[in-house]
Amino acid sequence: MVGSVKFLPNRVWRVYLGGSGIDALRQAEQCEDNHFPEDWIASDSLANNPQYPAENQGLSRLIYEGKELFFKDFLVENAEDALGVAHIAKFGKKSALLMKILDSAERLPIQAHPSVPDARKYFNSNFGKSESWYIIGAREVNGEAPYLLMGFNDKLDKDLFVSEALQGDFPKGKEMLHKINVKPGDCFMLHGGLPHAIGCGVTVIETMEPSDLVIQPEFFCGTQRLSDSERWSGAVPEEAMRCFDYTPESEEALRKRCTPAPSEIEPGLTRVIPYELARYFEVQRLECDGEFNFTNREKRHRAGVVVEGSVTLTDSCGTLELQRGDTFFMPCCQETAVFKGKGTVIFSLPPQL
Repeated sequence: MVGSVKFLPNRVWRVYLGGSGIDALRQAEQCEDNHFPEDWIASDSLANNPQYPAENQGLSRLIYEGKELFFKDFLVENAEDALGVAHIAKFGKKSALLMKILDSAERLPIQAHPSVPDARKYFNSNFGKSESWYIIGAREVNGEAPYLLMGFNDKLDKDLFVSEALQGDFPKGKEMLHKINVKPGDCFMLHGGLPHAIGCGVTVIETMEPSDLVIQPEFFCGTQRLSDSERWSGAVPEEAMRCFDYTPESEEALRKRCTPAPSEIEPGLTRVIPYELARYFEVQRLECDGEFNFTNREKRHRAGVVVEGSVTLTDSCGTLELQRGDTFFMPCCQETAVFKGKGTVIFSLPPQL
């Protein structure tokens, strides 16, 4: 039987600047914005980085039985314990899960991710990229409050938006999206097709389908020129633009659709993004103050991030010391565990079976 394991830091190159929020989360002596603004967790997916060719980028690593290995290899070697027989039958020896810590120092390009049907149709992929954002940090950048762009408002002009997208700039298109100010603890669900962009000064935990497919038509991300491959992920541009959901709605309707009310599973454990809404994953929050006896009700594996305080995690195989910013994996075979200390943990769970 395998026990819970900690991931090694896994910073991933991106075209945009950020990352100081991740440094701050991990209480680094120096916090710096650079081109490694993301940390990928429980990842057996490669990053799509044509501008930064590097082997195995995006793949999570861990220490198991005294040696360093890729998470994907750990899963292959310990598949039944880590994932469970039913998961393997449906998804193979892969996690079917991707979790990230992301921190932005500049606005990301306006983008959308494909739904599963569009991913199959235009990208030859069985996974789309629905995702959720749990805000864990927010700071002003150059006097601008942290924000998100999400969903089309009543200024939507579809023909103009598509025309500007194909030209690589959104002088009017960016005003067609809602601008939403955010604070730590805010949570949003983004289904495939929803237009969005993370603004400057936001640190989020993303949970998503395990792919890196994105349609981001803008030529520039900050000062970085995007290649056609980065803009369209290999799809025909006109076909890629069909992946956007061109449904205008009020901010109130958008928030109602994309911000579920948290629901208590038991005292100390809350469901913040339910399976019923996300379909492909679930996000939970654990508030430990003293001792929490954990039960694996879903009989699934999960990944976790400690976002506040520090805790110990003890299961049938041993104990992990977890500090703020640490990331870890709990295998399917562990039916119970005990968390001790004072801290907050965000969990991501894979698809239901």
